[in-house]
Amino acid sequence: MNQISPTVIRYIKLGAGGRWEGALDRGRLEWGTAGDDHIAALQGDWAAVSQAYIAKGNIPATATGYTNEGRAFFQADSTAMWVTFARGRMWWCFAGADVHAAGGGKDADAAFYRVVQGSWSDRDADGVVLDLDRLSTRLTQLQGYRRTICSLTPDQAALCHRYINATLDPVQAAIAEARNNLKQHLGSLIQRLTWRDFEQLIDLALARTGWVRMSSLGGTTKDVDCVVEQSFTRERMSVQIKSKADQRVVDDYARRLDERAAGERIMLVCHSPIGKLAAPPATSGRRLELLLDEEIADLSINAGLIDWIIARAL
Repeated sequence: MNQISPTVIRYIKLGAGGRWEGALDRGRLEWGTAGDDHIAALQGDWAAVSQAYIAKGNIPATATGYTNEGRAFFQADSTAMWVTFARGRMWWCFAGADVHAAGGGKDADAAFYRVVQGSWSDRDADGVVLDLDRLSTRLTQLQGYRRTICSLTPDQAALCHRYINATLDPVQAAIAEARNNLKQHLGSLIQRLTWRDFEQLIDLALARTGWVRMSSLGGTTKDVDCVVEQSFTRERMSVQIKSKADQRVVDDYARRLDERAAGERIMLVCHSPIGKLAAPPATSGRRLELLLDEEIADLSINAGLIDWIIARAL
């Protein structure tokens, strides 16, 4: 996807309590209530729009705020980007310049709409979903805006631009490069571990990520090095740990582990795969999970085991 470069970015709330959330599915950008002055707004007579709000009992400052929102909605061209938050994600779109009166709607419906170019998107340029839990609160705090439309601060606009284009600022890029280098070097150290130390590494990593070992470690159970259980969900998993494995070994363990209890997940961990490994098709509805080289390094970093590996791999 090419870099997305809007002339301006605006936040729009999907109605009180998300009552206009259906606009995401309808491919519309919606604003306004049934009581708004449709004719004056469509004609661009903003003085009349403001007076109509005052006539409803709003103080001049409030009437001006509502009027400015209307002008932003009506006058933004098709190069303006609109963002909103719904269904646990950030959404963005560009909309055509023409504004239409919804007409015949209920009080809960938006009074006006613009047709979205293409569709609303909840993904970045790499196709990754823009989940709210991975976005800065400097941006998501817009959800607390009391009205409907507002401009973004320069910082918020820069954040939004980076998230949607899946780009990093220089500091983030430097950290990402350093982490990638760490992962590669750590992977080399993991390959130097003895088989017993490697088993212990995986046992420690599983424990630090919420898995509790339910069996002894080291193959006392046929075909399994350990059986672990998630403390919260009670999900169980049988794990076989190998320093090296080729596809023949993978296929063999997939068959043998598949004979275990149907409720268990089954996993093969290997730090030095021989060739490109792939889990064979499942025969009982569950597939052998593979945890290999770089994924093991990632798991070790996340589990805080860097110093442990350095000490054991000397």
